[in-house]
Amino acid sequence: MDRNKAKGMLWGLIVGDAFGSPIQFTGKDSHPWITEMVKCPVFNLPPGYWTDDGSMAMCIMDSYVRKGGYNLKDIGETFVRWLMEGHLSSIDGRAFDVGCATQTSVCAIARGSLVNGREDSQGNGSIMRFAPSYLLAQKERDPAKVMHEISDLTHASSVVRNVCDSFASVLDEHMSGRRTNSGPGKELKRALVNNSGWAVSTLQAALWAFNTTESFEEGLVAAVNLGGDSDSIGAVFGQIAGAYYGFDAIPERWVKAVKTWKKVGILVDGFLDALEC
Repeated sequence: MDRNKAKGMLWGLIVGDAFGSPIQFTGKDSHPWITEMVKCPVFNLPPGYWTDDGSMAMCIMDSYVRKGGYNLKDIGETFVRWLMEGHLSSIDGRAFDVGCATQTSVCAIARGSLVNGREDSQGNGSIMRFAPSYLLAQKERDPAKVMHEISDLTHASSVVRNVCDSFASVLDEHMSGRRTNSGPGKELKRALVNNSGWAVSTLQAALWAFNTTESFEEGLVAAVNLGGDSDSIGAVFGQIAGAYYGFDAIPERWVKAVKTWKKVGILVDGFLDALEC
């Protein structure tokens, strides 16, 4: 496994989440065009604060490091610690920006259920946090089963599982050094790109941004400025682009703009070490 690409995938998620958060919930082009980390008026936060996307991804990494391997029950319990106590939140002691389906599901995990959501639970909660699931699953006998299990903790839907499979195929290509031709390209006009919070549209929006640009920086700016669910579109783009361009292609100023970036880096590197990557 290429460590630079794996690290790019993880950091791309966190950077993309923090970059896109300030303009989430806005209509396309009804917000200032952003090209750098800026403060988040939605939650009254300084630049560089990650949201639920980054926190849940960190929970998966944290569980793997502590347990020395894949433990679905512990991943679920770590999600509960995040929701109830703010574990690995960028706001000390408090989870925030939590989707309704995710909140309901994590509360159910606290009551002992490891499969949550309905067939119509088709939000992007599984793919916004996907990179750690993808990477740890490569060490397991049945990667797809593991990725589906982690997804089903909050979004037990066949549609979401299929989106996870599509996402994994893109990451497979990029980890192998091949640039994906999946998803829309320049033939899809920007005005028609769907910026909603549904899993299918979020993956397509992120792929559109990747397919119509030539660098991590250019692509992330294009992705988040779609508005809408911009933090998750940014997080998904960051995983796709990070896996292709590698960590070294992420602007250092953006990495260092992330809150407590050194502590985040220790968690990321510890996870990759645990994977023997």
